[in-house]
Amino acid sequence: MTQDFLAYRFPEKDIQYKSGTFRAIDSENVNYQGFIIGDFYKKQQYLFKEESESKLEKFYFHKLDEEPNVIDKKSYLDYGAMLLRLMPTLSIDKIVYARIKEVSFESKKITALFQALCNAYPTAFIYLASSKEFGTWLGASPEILLESHEQHGFTMALAGTKIKDDKHEWSQKEQHEQQYVTDFILEQLNKSGINDIETEGPYTSLAGNLEHLRTDLSFDLNKKPPLELANILHPTPAVCGVPRKDSLDLIASVELKDCGYDRSLYCGYIGTSSKHQTKLYVNLRCCQFMNEKAFLYVGGGYTIDSEPSKEWDETERKSETLTKIFDLL
Repeated sequence: MTQDFLAYRFPEKDIQYKSGTFRAIDSENVNYQGFIIGDFYKKQQYLFKEESESKLEKFYFHKLDEEPNVIDKKSYLDYGAMLLRLMPTLSIDKIVYARIKEVSFESKKITALFQALCNAYPTAFIYLASSKEFGTWLGASPEILLESHEQHGFTMALAGTKIKDDKHEWSQKEQHEQQYVTDFILEQLNKSGINDIETEGPYTSLAGNLEHLRTDLSFDLNKKPPLELANILHPTPAVCGVPRKDSLDLIASVELKDCGYDRSLYCGYIGTSSKHQTKLYVNLRCCQFMNEKAFLYVGGGYTIDSEPSKEWDETERKSETLTKIFDLL
């Protein structure tokens, strides 16, 4: 049986190449150690069991049988307008509406793409993971969900998006969007008994071809297991909405039922966890490969001030984190 494959690189660190097996684990257990990847809805979580060091040229391409559903621009705009009508009636302040973009991509170029992403985005978390459990995924994420060193913890609120050359000031919509994320994280940490929290921001943070509003939060873990805190924070309003439960329900209703696609690993979390150090990223700027195609997962943050056409444009810009590297191969 062909082994699963994993390659990843934390910012400014060496690339790791490993062969082994991704195994489904109980997401309620917060004592797992190793490389972990989980989905958006917290229904599937996998721990990588390393069996040997590997080489990129030995990468095996696992693929799933069924391609994800892709909707056209008109459908996205129609559902976006519907969300804006529903949000006030459901008392939802923000919701993230995601879609999938399909582009042609030769599978023989996947390993070259991983290496190109590592070169292009030195401050991002880059990964390539392939398993019979979930197929083959690749991503370049700028967003930390939770990082810990011994008893010191760190996270970030990252929301609001514009092109890096855009000289306009951040709009009120984008500032509100970012504040929702910061407030949510503070609230969840406080509920977990973590009260002495240092914040820095919001400030403009560069991520590839885009800029985001970012606030950094540092704190003492107060003896909380890092994976427990990660599950408390995930999913944040940066990828879900406010309030969280109502937003999750509406996302499932629109994306899963009406549009017919599952976010799967997109907007889940991915990284490593150990007794002394944890580094978990939100799985953004990612895609799934099958049938000589790449399926890119992208989303836009809707508030009452949103316009669906502008949110569509934002998802297009986010997809360029990967597609502009595709074009170089």
